[in-house]
Amino acid sequence: MKWSIPEKIIDRGREYVKEKRVIDIEQDIEKQVWNAEVLGDEIYHVVLDGTAREKDFCSCLYWDEHGFCEHTVAAELALKEQGKSRIITKTTSSLPIKKATSSITDMFTKGLLQEQQSKQTQEIVPLSIDFLIETIETNNYYSEQSILGIALKIGYTDVKNAKMYIIKNIGEFLQIYKKRAVYSVNKQHAFLLAKGAFADDVENLLKELAEIYQTNQLLGIKGFPVKGKIEKRYLALPIFHGKELIKSIDQTGRLHFKISGTTFQHLLFSDEKLPLSFVITQPKSAIFQLTIEDPTTIFLSYYHWVIIDQTIYSLTDQVEKIYTTLRQLLKRLEEPSIFYDSTQVSELFSRILPILKQIGHVQLDKTVKNQLAFFPLHAVFYFRKHAGMIKVRVDFYYGETLFSTNKRYTTKKVEDQEIIRDIQKENAIMDVFQQFGYAMKQTGFEKKLPAGEALYHFFARELPRFRKLGTVKVGEQLSKLFLKAENHQPLISVSETTNWLNVKFDISGIDEKEVDAVLTNLMKKRTFYTLESGEILSLKSEEFNHTSQVLTALRKKTASNKQTIQVPKNQGLIIEEILGKDKQAAFSTSFKQMVFYLTHPEKFAVQLPKGIKASLRHYQVEGFYWLKMLSHYQLGGILADEMGLGKTLQTITYLLSEKEEGKQKAPALIVAPASLIYNWIAEIKKFSPTTNVQIIFGNKDERIKLLANAEKQDILITSYASLRQDVEQYKEIKIDYLILDEAQMVKNSGTKTAKALRSLEISKKFALSGTPIENNLEELWSIFQLILPGLLPSKMIFRKMRANDIAKVIQPFILRRDKQTVLSDLPEKIESNLYSVLTEEQKTIYLAYLKQMQADIQKMDQATFKKNRLNILAGLTRLRQICCDPRLFIEDYTGGSSKVEQVKEILITAKKNNKRVLLFSQFKGMLSILEKEFQRLDLETFYLSGSTKPKERINMVNAFNDGQKDVFLISLKAGGTGLNLTGADTVILYDLWWNPAVEEQAASRAHRIGQKKVVEVWRMITEGTIEEKIDSLQHEKRALFQQVIQGNEEQLARLTEDDIRNILNIGM
Repeated sequence: MKWSIPEKIIDRGREYVKEKRVIDIEQDIEKQVWNAEVLGDEIYHVVLDGTAREKDFCSCLYWDEHGFCEHTVAAELALKEQGKSRIITKTTSSLPIKKATSSITDMFTKGLLQEQQSKQTQEIVPLSIDFLIETIETNNYYSEQSILGIALKIGYTDVKNAKMYIIKNIGEFLQIYKKRAVYSVNKQHAFLLAKGAFADDVENLLKELAEIYQTNQLLGIKGFPVKGKIEKRYLALPIFHGKELIKSIDQTGRLHFKISGTTFQHLLFSDEKLPLSFVITQPKSAIFQLTIEDPTTIFLSYYHWVIIDQTIYSLTDQVEKIYTTLRQLLKRLEEPSIFYDSTQVSELFSRILPILKQIGHVQLDKTVKNQLAFFPLHAVFYFRKHAGMIKVRVDFYYGETLFSTNKRYTTKKVEDQEIIRDIQKENAIMDVFQQFGYAMKQTGFEKKLPAGEALYHFFARELPRFRKLGTVKVGEQLSKLFLKAENHQPLISVSETTNWLNVKFDISGIDEKEVDAVLTNLMKKRTFYTLESGEILSLKSEEFNHTSQVLTALRKKTASNKQTIQVPKNQGLIIEEILGKDKQAAFSTSFKQMVFYLTHPEKFAVQLPKGIKASLRHYQVEGFYWLKMLSHYQLGGILADEMGLGKTLQTITYLLSEKEEGKQKAPALIVAPASLIYNWIAEIKKFSPTTNVQIIFGNKDERIKLLANAEKQDILITSYASLRQDVEQYKEIKIDYLILDEAQMVKNSGTKTAKALRSLEISKKFALSGTPIENNLEELWSIFQLILPGLLPSKMIFRKMRANDIAKVIQPFILRRDKQTVLSDLPEKIESNLYSVLTEEQKTIYLAYLKQMQADIQKMDQATFKKNRLNILAGLTRLRQICCDPRLFIEDYTGGSSKVEQVKEILITAKKNNKRVLLFSQFKGMLSILEKEFQRLDLETFYLSGSTKPKERINMVNAFNDGQKDVFLISLKAGGTGLNLTGADTVILYDLWWNPAVEEQAASRAHRIGQKKVVEVWRMITEGTIEEKIDSLQHEKRALFQQVIQGNEEQLARLTEDDIRNILNIGM
């Protein structure tokens, strides 16, 4: 044990051993140390050096400061008590050391009970604390750089005339205070710093001081740059909350504030201005004296405090800097007075005194007041052009007195008084000239006359800056170089021609040959244009901004040497919206009429063709008007009526009207899915028997032969696949009209079919589709690229457009009505879900597949998921097939299918009630299984799949509508569009599809014009499976379609990664 350890520490160590606080002690022969756990106010870790060096360690704060403590002493004494030496050699046997406690339980119990036991055994004696605040010098020369130290005295409260003992080490005291232990001021006197020993206000202050000390220790704060070291009895008063701390101490009545031998009591803090006086007198003519009266007793710069009498004045950072500078200057003066002659008086009054007013009070002698004249400064700047230079004269006015950069203009109107000039502001103005590159000359400032962009900046930035400083006057030769935007407004006229809209631009006062260049600058977002004459035309005005918006909206560049932009007519509403309220815009009568009909197509009244053999409903007539209106203006659109509302009839009526009016000069081309081409010819012959129509179908040679006589026909009908193969032949034929039926077939703009259609030059193009958006908005973009190119921006820009903005652009070019709105006489459609439960064998197979998929996908990140997307979709299809019937892919499966049994019961009941049924499934194999099951029940069926030939398809449809057979089995993809099956009154969707629009199309085969009965739609769902998730997904994703097409809430589905992960949570 080191001889330097104080006896009181050794005594405490003995007490620890006696109280069995050395919980555990073990030797580490390799490291030659003893590891011990000692119970103080907490459990401390002690390491005793097993060599003669005795470099011990303890985790307590006391050891960290002193290098020894009672815990290390206790550990060593515990070793001695057991007859062990602390010196460990390599040959020392590793014998177990007797522990003070035998278990963790004992250690835990002793630790928790220690404080309670000490409370019960120790008597609390009231104690008092005196707080001493004294200065500590940090610099031999600058007393203001002193800091304040807090020292403490301790004594008994209840003892009369009790002596107060100085605390020699405040850090040690505060640590012991936190432990609520005994603090010894000397060998004779010790105080128990127990809880309750101090008054509440003192208790709070000690806690705060302990926190300050601990923070300083943790952050390694060593204090201020003092001479030597701060004595241990002091704790430096914190700068940032020293004011609050002193106030709190002062309230205890035990504050002793002593600075430089002066004692202060009951100090007051003030934020008022310092009681300094700056007196200006005039001892002799033309001489002014500044006398400084500073009653300051003490200045503490670190704290920004000035102490005068019993008041501490708190200074702001700015005031403290000024005051510090003032004191340093005063130290250099024998007397606190400074003299100024007449040439310096303006400097004194305009620059020095305003600064001094921030820290004290300025007093002017009456004589001085009479000698001075004060006026606000007003600057006038004269800019003129001369010999390729810009020259500037600056005049400074003070009342009627003028000081000019050109001395011959300087005048003085005030007699017997000195004008106080604002030197600071004058210098600031001079600095601005320097910033703008001017050189100072005898009569003012000058710089080379700038050109181009630099000249524009002179007028647009430089002169406005000087106008903020005073009055700016510009000579005529210089001012005429800048043409203000408000004096040269753009004029826009819009007129409609056969194929285009002409948007013409003029600019008042600008030569026509330069207008095109001005427009080019506008499109480049430039704010000016340099005319050939060198003049600058400003383009910064609300009118020019409007013009820029028009140019941006048109997305076209101006043609060389032209003032007219030709744009597609489909941009008409955009132009009207931007320029509608612009007073500078003029619209031709024909343009106004076009805008009116685009927004009110029902007002475009034309006669129905005489040859149409049908009575069109009111909404169909309006659809006919819409088609005729767009056709009249060489525009196209999408007829997006809900399935079953007669899009085919409206189109036939339109084409017949064009023929009867003599507008059709070449055949119309109808492109449809192969399964629908015979349906089209049947409808044309029914409603327009005088129309010459030809189907272009068969093998390649047969189609080419038929196309040889194409120009003799009114209408040509072909499939998408045939058109793609024959596109070169169609390019050789003049075609006036293009009708794309089920236009969602070309929803992908990158397909060969879409590219083939875009290559055809046809002036009037329309698309028919009940679902122009099946999965995403890009499908809509693809269709409009075919029928109305240029209406929508590039795909990259389109992807960033909001749905509402897209709806606004396409609104005139898309017509959508639903059955509920326009067919009040159409029987009701009742939709219901039918639920079933997997059989036990089905469930076993389903869960096995599901868990395997869940395990695989859970391991995938986004990139891996994308890479394996096709495999994942295949797995989802397997789960759906299990719900339908595992026989779809398991050959020897015999466990049955609850859904098959359920649908058999439904159909038996339906036949008894004379119901006619359409049954849809995505899986061709499922339809084959059901066909065999139904045969055993004597249910007669038609079966339509993708391989069914078009003519056979029509024959089956007609036979079913005539009452033949009980059930029509239809592949969802093959028969979901283009079929009129009003002979059915029941629709069964055997398995669900991700996209609700596809299911809606299927149901509309029966629920359409001509239906006389209520239509029931049954959606078959297996409980607790992926099918329930699909149903939920469809409900969540019905916003997109109606938001864009009709402007309300509905959306079609697209299967995203999030959707798939959500779907596969089921069954867990």
